[in-house]
Amino acid sequence: MKIFVYKVVFIMISLFFLFNFTVGYQIRKIEDKIININSAEQINNIKAKLRKEMNSAINKDKIFNEDDKLLINRFIKKIILELELDK
Repeated sequence: MKIFVYKVVFIMISLFFLFNFTVGYQIRKIEDKIININSAEQINNIKAKLRKEMNSAINKDKIFNEDDKLLINRFIKKIILELELDK
């Protein structure tokens, strides 16, 4: 019985370390990315990138190609239809 308890404790400790070195590590990486996105400096960087991209789009003659226009048009029409049905 004593050996069984030792084996179970050893297996539980091994599983704990295995989980922390694999899944736990990935979870910590994702949490760090989320925390970095929420920082004020990162938010300002994202805003600056958006402004830059918007300015470059404004200066272009055409923003969308024909395929994009059709796709966006169909998507907006579908949204409008769904919103009208909910009334």
